[in-house]
Amino acid sequence: MQRPVRLGLIGCGGIVRLNHAPGYRAIPELVRVTALADPAGDNLRRMGELLAVPPDLRYADYREMLERAELDAVTIATPHHMHAEQAIDAAAAGVAVVSEKPMATSVEQAQEVLAAVRRGGAPYTVVHNFLFTPGMERARALLADGAAGTPFFGRAKSLFNKTDDQADPNTVWRASRAAGGGAINDTAYHEIYLLESLVGSPVRYVEARVATQHFAFDVDDLALLLLEHEGGALSTVATSWCVPGGDAGESANLAEVHGSTGGVRVMRRGRGLWRYARSARQWQEVALEPRPTQAESGHGRYFAATFDALARGAPPPISGESALHNLRIVAAARRATAERRAVELPAAADR
Repeated sequence: MQRPVRLGLIGCGGIVRLNHAPGYRAIPELVRVTALADPAGDNLRRMGELLAVPPDLRYADYREMLERAELDAVTIATPHHMHAEQAIDAAAAGVAVVSEKPMATSVEQAQEVLAAVRRGGAPYTVVHNFLFTPGMERARALLADGAAGTPFFGRAKSLFNKTDDQADPNTVWRASRAAGGGAINDTAYHEIYLLESLVGSPVRYVEARVATQHFAFDVDDLALLLLEHEGGALSTVATSWCVPGGDAGESANLAEVHGSTGGVRVMRRGRGLWRYARSARQWQEVALEPRPTQAESGHGRYFAATFDALARGAPPPISGESALHNLRIVAAARRATAERRAVELPAAADR
């Protein structure tokens, strides 16, 4: 039997404790966390106790972990601006890299990451966890069976009403440009890949306005995107950190696609699903399994698929190239804002 992947964690903060660790613990036949790296001693202690990692395999510096620990792979779950350097160092060490999104804070950095991965020869993937939720997986199956016909319109939104303390750059790194924060990097990133997956056609042109409308920080808190897909469909993305989008019975999150015969709407990033039949002009809720545990959530299912692939020597389900494409859309939205014009992306055949 193939032994479990020996995994080192670069970053042991809240997202790892709440979202990653339950997924690892649910698949001991596929992955075993054998080493930790985090400059915060409390993070190392908590995660070490939770995952039974001995104190001598808990490192303050991830470079020391890469040098000393016996690893097959690492996960990177640190502030955005650290992802690229850490991925490059891990690739140079010859281990597989599983990075939280985004893979970098610029397209140029992302290209450097992929070049390092090619040199190192180990697999690389980025966590697009909401593609693996029960609602999203079921939606993709319905669309593959023709639930919408030929798509012509897509829409996604993620509207949050953050409090001042949640947007304080002195205590929250996501509210700081230096750390790669902002609504489009941290929030709309997910809606972009969800929407493109539902439409089933790559984005080719991006028009957008990315702005700081409410909070007193140096990142954006509002992003509006108008997208044209290679297949001709049009779609929109609206993301905000300063709009109460979940009030009055309306979901703060949705991603939907409409086509020649119907439509599919994914609610709350995969915890709800509705289907529209154009002939009957009616929406119908699609029953999903009961609320999944954290281990069965998008993160949990993503990790199960990824470590199964790594254990078998197969490509991971999300490629570095697809993550780069998502980052290109984010970068194009910023450029479209600055230049007040649509920005063209490379065609899929040219990427």
